[in-house]
Amino acid sequence: MPQSYRLDKIGLINRDKKISFKFNGKKYFGYEGDTIASALIANGVHLIGRSFKYHRPRGFFGAGVDEPYAVVQLYRNNETDPNVRATEQELFEGLEAKSVNCWPSVNFDIGAINNFLNKFFPAGFYYKTFMWPKSFWYKVYEPFIRKAAGFGVASIKHDNERYEHKYEYCDLLIAGSGPSGLSSAYAAAKNGARVILAEDKPRFGGSLLTSEVNIGNQSGKEWADNIVAELKEMPNVIVKNRSQVFGYYDHNMLV
Repeated sequence: MPQSYRLDKIGLINRDKKISFKFNGKKYFGYEGDTIASALIANGVHLIGRSFKYHRPRGFFGAGVDEPYAVVQLYRNNETDPNVRATEQELFEGLEAKSVNCWPSVNFDIGAINNFLNKFFPAGFYYKTFMWPKSFWYKVYEPFIRKAAGFGVASIKHDNERYEHKYEYCDLLIAGSGPSGLSSAYAAAKNGARVILAEDKPRFGGSLLTSEVNIGNQSGKEWADNIVAELKEMPNVIVKNRSQVFGYYDHNMLV
């Protein structure tokens, strides 16, 4: 299938390595470095899911962890993960993803009838609608509401994956490897501080990866690559990609 929506010769993908994947049962291909979202857009797929209550069609809105609509059910090795952001998940060979909150398909969703009946479904209508008759609650209302609630489906199988955790200590933790993050990490490390640089994306550089800015006699991307390479050689610096800092707790503990 031609990828008429993909720009030629630019981007952060490896065009020498094709990766096949499935979305909603249909086979597509992307490249190493693609996310599910970028590969689908390149293949001309713009309808990714349905809104929660009225099942209105939804496409891609964000470009990363802030994406509110493009969540999919991910399948791999007979296991499944719910509510994976298509803008965050990198492609791998054999990946299979499906839209959530739609039936029988994202293109023809029976739940979309709610959109035409929206006047009967104001905010909070369920608090009064499902009170009578009382005997219907456990056998009719609750099962229906539970089935309609949420997006993806959690797996009930035993999780065979192994998850490790590790504690690290530092004087300075920097979340994000854009120009400010890299400059701060480099300056602190040069002054002897113990530094952890955490980047939630696969590649370091942040906005430097897509901007045309020059730093000295180097492009922004080249400067970022050189700084990261130097940071990795420093014994007092820990550099981590695909690592999101999402919690700040007592005693300066970050997760």
